[in-house]
This record gives sequence, structure tokens and C-alpha cells, in this order.
Amino acid sequence: MTTHKKFLYLSLFCWVLTGCDKDAFLDKKPNTAIIIPSTLPELRSLLDNTQVFTYSPGLGEMGSDDYYMTETNWQALPFVERSSYTWESDLYGSQLNITDWTLPHQQILYANIVLEQLEKNQPTAASKTEWNNIKGSAFFLRGFAMSNLVQHFAAAFDSTSMTTTAGIPIRRNTNVHENVPRSSIKECYDSIFADLIRATSLLSDAVPPIAKNRPSKPAAFAQLARMSIASGQYEKARTYADSCLGLYNYLTDYNTVSTTAVSPFDRSHAETIYFSQAISEYAVLFTTSTTVFADTTLYRSYATNDLRRSIFFRVASGSNMGFKRGYTGTVLPFTGIATDEVWLIRAEALAKTGQWQAGMADLNNLLQKRWRSGTFTPLTAINATDALEKIRVERRKELVWRGHRWPDLKRYNKEGANITLNRKLGSQTYTLLPGANKYIFAIPANEISMSGIIQNPR
Repeated sequence: MTTHKKFLYLSLFCWVLTGCDKDAFLDKKPNTAIIIPSTLPELRSLLDNTQVFTYSPGLGEMGSDDYYMTETNWQALPFVERSSYTWESDLYGSQLNITDWTLPHQQILYANIVLEQLEKNQPTAASKTEWNNIKGSAFFLRGFAMSNLVQHFAAAFDSTSMTTTAGIPIRRNTNVHENVPRSSIKECYDSIFADLIRATSLLSDAVPPIAKNRPSKPAAFAQLARMSIASGQYEKARTYADSCLGLYNYLTDYNTVSTTAVSPFDRSHAETIYFSQAISEYAVLFTTSTTVFADTTLYRSYATNDLRRSIFFRVASGSNMGFKRGYTGTVLPFTGIATDEVWLIRAEALAKTGQWQAGMADLNNLLQKRWRSGTFTPLTAINATDALEKIRVERRKELVWRGHRWPDLKRYNKEGANITLNRKLGSQTYTLLPGANKYIFAIPANEISMSGIIQNPR
């Protein structure tokens, strides 16, 4: 059997497990023709599957306040996109297969297959480096997938309730017969951190110049920094951001980027540390849309000489601005990891830990590469609170349409920001209050019925 056919069978097998009724499927014995990859080239190819490992959930971005729509255009949307926009309790209607939930679980299954096979096939001296790198990649990809699930299907991290608040099920093997209950938020974050820390000891120091879908040590440190800031562990966030930037800290001077191109960046953009994009099921997220408009207040917050104003945005319809293609080079939003985010994480962490002047220096280092040459005046702050506010304003402007706004809103409101979102459609106004249950997406109904895990209240 050719390697191609092996992976085809495996893909069909995993698709059945994640997308269909597992109980009905498991009543039948799997086809003996299904062969699990075992050699290093096969395991590497499994993790290189860009149809599986380069996508992240899109529900959060659709629920964010980065964009708006007219009532007419909203009414033409499919059910999930329409209900996401107005934060409905019934988010999915009759739709059962929700890719935002199933795809990260497929990624976890693939990573678990690789980790189990590696333990059965110990390396030779000649293959040790590749064996380590594949193992580190599997740990990273499992941690990345779990991070996405936690940020979409669980509450914001709260140190006072982390041991009692439900997170997501933690799967650490390929046993599909096992019904895994939901673990606590603390257990989920502990598991994510453990995977990513293991990855840092196994992965290469170098960021691939072309194959950005392959994890690296800087990517693992960056994801550790991202999840540290999500959980309010600012000292750790600074340390991990330091570790990442010590290995890879490149920032693009936007004066060298076309302000008129539809696609200012490509898939191998030099700032990208790890490539991922939003799932392709939601047309609302397409940067080619002529019916999705950038939030007016947000767009106007960019100064005339801020090059991001023309590099990130385009005219969508009339006077309404839409989004250009970002670091993916495709019509889908970038949801991976890039150095600009890491600089902002370190800046915020410094501001939160008493080193706000250093945080402002990090922020200005980024911004001087975003403004037209000779026009940027470094930002100043009078205290830590002022610095934090300025850093978070620029974080939103820098990371717009990249999947960050939703988890940021969750953590800001957990800290007391009291940000209320409003949508207006015709005469109807829809409101999302700070800390509302609707910030936590419902687990698909078929998963609830098959596994018996508890549902998120909405």
C-alpha cells in the first residue's frame, strides 16, 4: 500500500471518529486495511497535513466587535453566522457538525497517534534529532489545539475558581471507546503548559523560513507567553516572551510593504513564527467580503501616517471599509503566531509587573516600524495604568482580524474592564454584557449526546 493511501485511510478513519456517531461506528470493527503511520517520514507527513493543522476556530472572531453589517446583509447569512453576530442562545440550530469543536479534536487525535507511535518506535542515534522534532511538534500541536478549545468553549481563566470551573475534556490517548469528562480550567491550562514546555525541549531553535506550519522552539515559547497572559500569569508571560524573542524577534518595516496591494503579505511572511488561519466555513470572515465592514471607530483610531490604516484595510463598499488579506496571504484571517504579538505580550506583561517604562519601549519599537518614515513620535505614559491602556489600544489595532479580540474581551472583563458590546440591526439593538455566559460557546449537541459531558449554559 502506498504512503498516500495509508494517509487517505487514516484521514477517513479520523473523520468518521470526529464527525459521525461514534457509538454506532464502534459497534462495527474497523477495517483491517486501515494502517496507522509508524515510520518517521509517515509521522512527519501526518503532522504536515495542512488541511488539518493550519486551521483554528472562527466563532470568536465572528462574535467580536471588530466589524459590523447591515440588516439586509445579515439576514442573508447562514444560521450559525447570523446567530453568532447577535450572540443568540441557540447558536447552531439544527447543525450538528461544528468544525470549531471537531477540528481541534481531530488535531489532538492526530498528535496522540504520533506520540503513541513514537513511544513504540524508539530512535536510533542517526534519527534522534528528527524523532525529537516530530515529538516536540506533536506536543506543540496538541497544546495549540487545546488552547483554541479552552478559549472558545470555556470561561476566562479565574484563579479563584479555576479548580471548580469546567474546562474541556483532556484526551491523552487514541482510545475512542473512552468517554472523557470535562476537566477543570486549572487542569486544562496545566495540560497545555505541560505540552508546550515539553515542546521547547525537543524542537529546533530555528523558525522555518518557508514551512511555517512546522512548529519551532520560538513558536512554543510564544504560545506559552500567549496562554500565560490569558491566565493572568504576567511574570511567566514576560519570561516566555523573552525566550521567544531571544531566538527570533524580527519585525517588518511596513515602509517596505505595499499599501495598495490586495495581498500585502504572503504565507511565508518573515514575522510569522507559526502559521494558522481561521476555518474556511464562515464567509463572514473572508477578506474578499463586500458586506462585512471594519468597525468605524476602530478604523478611525489609526492616524493618517500609521501605515496599518492602508495595509490592513480596503474599501469594501461605498464609504465602508473592509479588511485586506493579512499574514496568511489568503482570504482567511491569520490565527497563528507572529513576532508582533510577542512584542505586545512582553510589553503588556512588563506594564503589569511594574516595569511599564520597559513596556513602553517595547511598544515603541514595534510602532516605529508601522508608521511612515520620519513621522512617528514615541508614545509616552505617566504611570503603569496609562502604559497598560496605551499598550492594549495598540494591541487591538495591531492584531485586528486575527482571532484575538474575543479572548481579550473575556480576560479584560474578568479583570473588571466592563466592556459592553452592542449590535444594531434596523430598530433592534443586541447587547452582550461583560462576563455573560454567551462569551462561552455551546458544545455541539451531538457531542453532548454521545459523551454525556455537561453543556455550557447560555
